[in-house]
Amino acid sequence: MGFDYFVFYTEASVICVVILTMILINDKQHGTLQEKQLWFRRAVISFILYFISDACWAAMLSGLFDRTRFFAVLFNLTNHILLNLMGYGTFVFITVSEKMTFTHSRRKELLSFIPVLIAIFGMVIAYMIDPLFWINEKLELNGIYYPVMFIPPSLYLCAGFILSVHNARRSEIKEEKVQYILLGSIPIGVMAFGMIQVVALNAPTFCFGCTFMWLWFYIQNMQTMISVDDLTRLNNRRQINRYMDQFTYSQDTRIIVMMIDIDRFKMINDTYGHAEGDRALVIVSDALRQTCESLSSSAFIGRYGGDEFIIIIRDPEENESADRISEAIRCKISQKQQSSQLPYALEISIGHAELKDRNDSIQDCMIRADKKLYVDKHRSHKNI
Repeated sequence: MGFDYFVFYTEASVICVVILTMILINDKQHGTLQEKQLWFRRAVISFILYFISDACWAAMLSGLFDRTRFFAVLFNLTNHILLNLMGYGTFVFITVSEKMTFTHSRRKELLSFIPVLIAIFGMVIAYMIDPLFWINEKLELNGIYYPVMFIPPSLYLCAGFILSVHNARRSEIKEEKVQYILLGSIPIGVMAFGMIQVVALNAPTFCFGCTFMWLWFYIQNMQTMISVDDLTRLNNRRQINRYMDQFTYSQDTRIIVMMIDIDRFKMINDTYGHAEGDRALVIVSDALRQTCESLSSSAFIGRYGGDEFIIIIRDPEENESADRISEAIRCKISQKQQSSQLPYALEISIGHAELKDRNDSIQDCMIRADKKLYVDKHRSHKNI
């Protein structure tokens, strides 16, 4: 491996490090200090450091500086440590993103780090006992090095993938399923590009593959953050406005707009706390989603703000009138209230309106639906 190989390998590493650094800078500027964001950054940083260390190893192989035992041991031990941290960081990021309960236990977090410690100290102790254990007299890596190096991070990555698949199969929410699949693609990508790298040592496929995988994930995740409400996983206000701005009237299409909000929501927050208020929002949003998924017509659902939701239905069937849909939503909420054993009555008010003609707008239709919502709310309060 000559100087040209070093230049090619280093250029690839520099490009990947720059891309990942730009992701980190953007995430820090626009992200939050949520635990999943912190672990995302830690995982990406471990990849950056590994690419730098791997480029140094390539420099030594290319003869850029003297090939001594000190540098050979240093770079390969560093690669070994960083690869384990990459696997661990990716695993914890996935578990935190999927809100696994073990991440709330400090003891369990420390236990999950044990394979990393065993892998690192095992390699160091083996070298101290026998300096030729994983690197021979010619400063070439012995066959034992790669299994010892790859097995621990592969276990973390496999565990992360299995958790993602398991959660995707259990989830009944389409958006959550997509998010779980997206998370599960990360460990699969890392392992796939790693195996390709082992087969094609003269090409930096691991560096390029992992970088573009993280870039693709970040873009997809940012799109979700921009368009999806974090609590209810429905379309947020920004996405609602975008949908309404792109809406075009067609005389062949019927449009029904429904506005929904939770009755006495402030009382729920004041009496039972904001955590219970969030629970009520999630229950209502799940009821809206499940009801709309049972329709044969197309339905756009969003959280308009606070405890208010919007549903826009295109071309409803004859048996899918706004009144019947409203009744189905209330029935679904009632079922969920009983199964959840809520300490309060969870009820909603609904107003709906239909788009009239070409001179009408979906914004005006929404205003009419909102007015009817408050009529329905006033009627429900009078019946208390």
